[in-house]
Amino acid sequence: MKYYFDKKIILTGASSGIGKEVLDILSSIQGVKIIAVARHIANIQEIKDTIYPFSADVSTQEGVDSIFQYAKQVFGRVDIFIANAGFAYLERLNTPDWKHIEHIYDLNVFSPIYSLEKMQEQGGEQQIVFACTISGAGLASLPAYSLYCSTKAALHHFIQTYRYEQRKNLQITAIYPVATRTAFFDKATGENNTPLPFPSQDAKVVARKIVKGIAKRKKKIYPSILFRMFYPIGRAFPSCMKIYSSLEKRKVSKWLD
Repeated sequence: MKYYFDKKIILTGASSGIGKEVLDILSSIQGVKIIAVARHIANIQEIKDTIYPFSADVSTQEGVDSIFQYAKQVFGRVDIFIANAGFAYLERLNTPDWKHIEHIYDLNVFSPIYSLEKMQEQGGEQQIVFACTISGAGLASLPAYSLYCSTKAALHHFIQTYRYEQRKNLQITAIYPVATRTAFFDKATGENNTPLPFPSQDAKVVARKIVKGIAKRKKKIYPSILFRMFYPIGRAFPSCMKIYSSLEKRKVSKWLD
């Protein structure tokens, strides 16, 4: 894609799932340079002048700062930041645990917002892009995912509101994938064969739509056509959303009992 020629990109959550697929696509485009960020980077292949694996904990200010410091050394500037890192809990909330709540908000909410601020700190008049993976879970209620859905809803409303404040040289792209068929949900429970919310989608398909959507300067990307059609209906008829959430509750009943 011509759009990406000579673009300097930071991609978080690059070692697995959607992030890994996005990295594979971007690395095949001539002229693209990517800092591929994850806590564990053993399975991120370094490609000279294309992929720069970088280990950082982006749930901390220090971790995000270290990425931008490194980018300044190797790139000089950053054109695109893709805030893809995130995780979920599938659980019943019983025991008060401040750190448990803080941990998921640090990564899913505070980190992307702070990263956006760091992007703008660069200054200059060149066009910059901030893309973040919000998830359809920020728009729908998934039983047993209360904390996860709340983080994504918070990020959704931040982006929606911040659009009224953003600079003219900033493109914000919000991404709303449905459940992807990766290890993401098994990590949410620590078990195998965790049931996926409906609908689900292949990570490669999601990644392709993300890369194309950013290039087309889309404000919002809905990788699932089914979700894009169903969500407006659910907003118009709230009872449909209640039925959907009730059906999803059956899938995760053992975590709620």
